[in-house]
Amino acid sequence: MEVIDEGINALVRQNIYSSKEAIITDAVLALLELKPALKIEIAINLYKNNKVSLWKAAKTAGPGMEEFKDILSAQNIKIEIGGT
Repeated sequence: MEVIDEGINALVRQNIYSSKEAIITDAVLALLELKPALKIEIAINLYKNNKVSLWKAAKTAGPGMEEFKDILSAQNIKIEIGGT
């Protein structure tokens, strides 16, 4: 981890990124592009914990509303209409 921390600090010192948070944001976005299934997992978690509506979760997940409903049903997650 030390090499990663030093690499992050170097990117900030060289003004390639404005902050560590900017690097983390960029890294997470790149990870989600490489592993799109993680978007679905994030959307499920957000929906299950009432952080987003069904529509917003489906949009985050990517496959579309009906496919997202099928994913929720397959995981025995109750679908609520008119969430947050």
